[in-house]
Amino acid sequence: MTCPVAHIDDPASVAALLAALTDLHGPAYGFALGRWDGAARWAGHAGRAVYRFVMAAEDAPLMGAAGARLRGWPDQGDWRSLPNGMVETASPWQAGLWPGDVVALEPGTQLEVQGRGVYFEVTTELGGYAAPQAALLRHLPDKPGGCASYAGAFRREALPPVRAPLSDGVEGVADRRGVNRVNEHTLDMRHDRLPPPSRHHHAPVAVGGGRSVAHSEIALVLPRRVYGLPEVAGETEGWVVLYTDPEHDPSATVEVALRPGSIVVTPAAGTGVAGHYFANAFAMLVAIPGFVAPARPIQDIAER
Repeated sequence: MTCPVAHIDDPASVAALLAALTDLHGPAYGFALGRWDGAARWAGHAGRAVYRFVMAAEDAPLMGAAGARLRGWPDQGDWRSLPNGMVETASPWQAGLWPGDVVALEPGTQLEVQGRGVYFEVTTELGGYAAPQAALLRHLPDKPGGCASYAGAFRREALPPVRAPLSDGVEGVADRRGVNRVNEHTLDMRHDRLPPPSRHHHAPVAVGGGRSVAHSEIALVLPRRVYGLPEVAGETEGWVVLYTDPEHDPSATVEVALRPGSIVVTPAAGTGVAGHYFANAFAMLVAIPGFVAPARPIQDIAER
């Protein structure tokens, strides 16, 4: 199974990666790489939920109206607490965008942004999830786990999975996608900490009735320096090992160098799955339809 790889400064590789994601997930999702330079208005799309994952930003204040849901909001200003770690603002708000922040646009939402930057965009069908208009990574709490399970790990959840309530009945339980069909967390994956990141793959996600949909993890590589994180000693670039046939031949691998702006997709579909080992990467991980497919460890041939 091929893992698409791109960089935001290489238009041809980005176009190929976006096309591969569209083929994988079909019309339920849309994908784009966007940029802004100067003042711009970001508005929601009719009938769609829009998520923008900020990969680069410079002098970029984001402004919105009162009544906004926000996650990772500093303990200041006029707001009230909401469930799931969010707040609702009682007055117009403004916050600087940093790499790693997430902006969500619903129909009718309008936000103003200035400065310049780059974002990876995912659009999907509207559901019952009340997404935060903005999730500010610098103010989110750390929750070590997964590929960043070491003590003191930087691992922060902007769009965690929300399970469907049991009242949805048998079909609701059988549909493993959950309420929000796009999840994201940011983590510092590094082989110089113990435990190191895991070698694993996922599988397609059951949706009930014996059917399943494709799963993907999209890694958006960020600069560690923005958050004051140390680089891995002795390494000038990040790297990932991609497993193209992890279930049958774990020796079939490709090693890819990473730098801020790199994008890596690890897919899982009915036609095959891929896996990964992010040895050195600080990245946003965007999961579609979510972090709902259990990770399956990849064994070396000698371990079988």
